[in-house]
Order: sequence, then structure tokens, then C-alpha cells
Amino acid sequence: MKTYTAAQMRQHEQEAAARGTGFAQLMENAGRAAAADLMRRLPAPGRALFVCGKGNNGGDALVMARLMQAQGWRADIFFAAGEKLSELAEANRQRLSGLSGVEFVGAGELEGRLKNGYTVITDGIFGTGFAGTLPADIASLCRRLNRAEGFKTALDLPTGLDCDSGTADPDTFRADLTYTFAAYKPAHHSAEGGKLCGETVCLDIGID
Repeated sequence: MKTYTAAQMRQHEQEAAARGTGFAQLMENAGRAAAADLMRRLPAPGRALFVCGKGNNGGDALVMARLMQAQGWRADIFFAAGEKLSELAEANRQRLSGLSGVEFVGAGELEGRLKNGYTVITDGIFGTGFAGTLPADIASLCRRLNRAEGFKTALDLPTGLDCDSGTADPDTFRADLTYTFAAYKPAHHSAEGGKLCGETVCLDIGID
């Protein structure tokens, strides 16, 4: 069972890129692997909410949204940390533009949609990049997501869980299923992390 710290994961990503598997391909691989596993578990298309940060974790969620939309899912996308995204995440947002069944949800719309319920809610806000205390707006959002109905998935780590220490903010997203990429992270093995991650599945994305 491979386990990488956040710094080790970044190093392995750099090494993969140096061998020719670029960061855009790694993002595509991650989103594709997660979407494929989730759709195997939930074969009937439904309504999915993808809550995206501005970096690569959000980009992974955007890849998932595109691939699930292609299989008949309705995909709502909410940007939790503002509309200015990383270059790779923005490229994947553009690929969703104009697709039938894909909607970008504003802050004022989110509460009503959560009350209607989702089949799946996917957390792609911070991933391995979080440490410390959640910003007040993200903590509030996580509380709302935790109260909402739907099968909850997290990408790499639930938002609010520290990758290396395994400590968690009180308002950490509570996942039923967590997809980690290439290797487990130290937080997956902690007592608190195990409870917050639910089932953890490690997916191959082309990184040693």
C-alpha cells in the first residue's frame, strides 16, 4: 500500500510529467478513473453536484462532470473559491461550456438545489492542498453540504482534512467514498481521517 505525503505526491507528479505524462493528462486520468468507478457503483444516471475549488482538485471534478454528462447525468457545478481558476481547471471548464445538462450554479441558487436533493455530491475543493483552519465561507459551505441528501464523494481528501497530519477542521466535508490518486495519503490511515473519508479507493492515474 503506497502512501505519499503532499510533498511526495507533488514530486511524483513532476516525475511523471518529465517522462511525458503531462499535468493535463494526469487530470484527465484522475477524473476519468473516478467517474468510471462511480458510474459502476451508480449505473442509473441521476443528478450530480460538483463543488470545485480553483486548482487541480477542482479540475479533476470538472473532468468527472464532463464524462458523467456524456453518460446521461445532469451535472451542476459550483465554484467554491471564486471563478478565477488555474489554467488546467479553466481549460476543463471551457470543455463543459454549452453541453446539455450541465449548469454552472451561482451562490444564490445553491441552497434551493441542495434542498431538492442530489444523487451524488462531489467535493473537489482543496484535496491535498489544505492545512490549518477552513476559511469561514468554505466551512459554512461544508456544513450545508454535510446536511444535504445524496451520496457524498471526495477527491483525494475531504475538504478540511490535513493530508499529512490527519487532523481535521470541525466542519470537514464528510464523505461516503473518497477517491485518492496514485497512492494513499497519511490522513487516510488516521482514525479521524478514516471516519471522514468513508470508503477510500486508490486509483491508478499513471504515476509510480
